[in-house]
Amino acid sequence: MTFQEYTLTISDALTEIVNRVIGFIPSLVGAIVILIVGWIVASLLEWAVENIIRAVGLQSLFEKAKIEEIVQKTESKKDTSGLIGAVVKWVLMLVALVSAADVLGMTQISSFLDSVLGYVPAVVASSVILIIGAIFAHFMASVVRSSVTAAKLAFAEVASALVKYAILVFSFLAALHQLGIASALIQTLFTGLVAMLAIAGGLAFGLGGQYTAKDLVEKIRKEAEIK
Repeated sequence: MTFQEYTLTISDALTEIVNRVIGFIPSLVGAIVILIVGWIVASLLEWAVENIIRAVGLQSLFEKAKIEEIVQKTESKKDTSGLIGAVVKWVLMLVALVSAADVLGMTQISSFLDSVLGYVPAVVASSVILIIGAIFAHFMASVVRSSVTAAKLAFAEVASALVKYAILVFSFLAALHQLGIASALIQTLFTGLVAMLAIAGGLAFGLGGQYTAKDLVEKIRKEAEIK
């Protein structure tokens, strides 16, 4: 190869590199703009969601349902409302990252992020199940405690705790099922838990309530004889 041919080859290679760089600049600028706009929109929505949750009183409900105590144990700098807002923000940022990767032609990264994004609804749904389950468990525990106390029975706290943790366990199993984690195992555990509660209830009534049932039948029989 002559010196002139060698020079021409290098010149063509450099020209190709420059052309590719110049052609890549618009895509790079577009991706940067998408990320900046996505960050701004995501931050605004985070602020809006957090303040709406506080405005409608859900933060107080989280505190009453003891959800806030669990969040504080994680040593998070945000409370429950702040964490929900942060989740919304990062879901939107994930969407922006997928769009930026598409613009840059990074198909493998885009496909990976898209698969992660497709799993987000299940995570959100399972989180909602856990939150609603915790709130409902706290509410029902209070109802049972008040009812048993009003009936002047001694096992108010025990009954309240049983109801509370039964609902929490059901909620946890439902959340795992929503995530698709060991669905067959979760279904078996769920069925076993229901059967256990039914058997326990039947034994409790059969052993502990047999005298009450006998008195009730005797009372009905006496009233029928009087008539």
